[in-house]
Amino acid sequence: MPLARLWPRLSVAGLSVLTVVLLWQVAGGLAGIAPATSGSAPAATLSPSELGLSSATFPPTQTPPVLASGADPTTAPSVSLPSATVHGTLTPTAKPTPTDHPWQADPILVQAKVEGRVTINSNGAVVILGQAPPAPSYPAAKSLDTSWSGLIQEPPRTGKDDRGVAYTDYNYTLFCGPGTAAVVLYYWPASRSAVTARSGTFTEPVNLGAYRYASTYWGAEDPGGYGRGMIMSLAEVEWPTPDQGLSWWSQPGLMRWSDRPPATYVENLVDAINWEASGRSRLNYFYVIVRASELTAAALPDHVHADINMGVPVVIAARTSDGTNALPYWSVKSTRSAVNHFVTVVGYDDTAGTYAVMDTCGTTCNDGSVRAGVRNIGQAALFALIQAESDNDGIMW
Repeated sequence: MPLARLWPRLSVAGLSVLTVVLLWQVAGGLAGIAPATSGSAPAATLSPSELGLSSATFPPTQTPPVLASGADPTTAPSVSLPSATVHGTLTPTAKPTPTDHPWQADPILVQAKVEGRVTINSNGAVVILGQAPPAPSYPAAKSLDTSWSGLIQEPPRTGKDDRGVAYTDYNYTLFCGPGTAAVVLYYWPASRSAVTARSGTFTEPVNLGAYRYASTYWGAEDPGGYGRGMIMSLAEVEWPTPDQGLSWWSQPGLMRWSDRPPATYVENLVDAINWEASGRSRLNYFYVIVRASELTAAALPDHVHADINMGVPVVIAARTSDGTNALPYWSVKSTRSAVNHFVTVVGYDDTAGTYAVMDTCGTTCNDGSVRAGVRNIGQAALFALIQAESDNDGIMW
């Protein structure tokens, strides 16, 4: 995803001073983080609110340090310079939007995940341990309860809404990202009630023309599918406060409406899930992205074991087929003819060598035009389909 340069060119003198200021600020930010304990002392715990934030995850009320007090980012700190005569006319460099910055993973959260220090307590809240616990021993098979979440379904592209009003909207076949988010958020106490109860009338924030713009009403439980109110809210309304106004999230909804056709980007998806799962309090809460190019066949089951045994799913970005394998409910076809898709892993069986995968595609979405749900897929097959996905999105765990 191309991103605009954040800082214009600065004079050599100005750049030197600014570099010193930045280094001072970084050092000051790190100074507030207690080092991990060692030896036989009990592991300290840090709540997510005690962790430092990366440049991409400022709290909603906090201005990034280098932009505090409305400072002009194109202006270097005041210094005394020898006078000089300027010849000709200079065109000022365009000033960037002060609040804009690229998406970036929080390195503190990523490191804590890798070290096994991110846990969920008995109240369903995330706790970051100051010291890695002993290596856990996981059961050979475990699955999440899908008696309700297994019925979550995206609305079909044509039909009648929950008030019986007929519609046609081809954007609805693209809502696998919001559908996956709804499944994940069902397992978090702060967001479960929204998944199981949200209802309302939803309209795309932009009109993309005939058959791609509708105003429809959806509830939480309908024989055609559960969680549709939440899916539509995520697709067309979701907009975490810290991300509002940024160039890569310029309009409400998980869908990137400027794409043709609209699509869900994994960066928006991870921010939305963390935002809602945390009770709309932070973006660096639990889930982190592991790109397909960085994911190994051995690491995938490790990540699945860890999350499933904490009671939450793993998000998968995969190709629906790679010419040999196919996701459940999808046909085997060439990689070129297949599409990218989001699903969730809700269980595993290492003895059988399978993962239980939840797909929220409705009856007008997948190859078979059948209602999707929970089915098993071979562990090696799912890893291959993650690698075949064309955007290198990988997984969220």
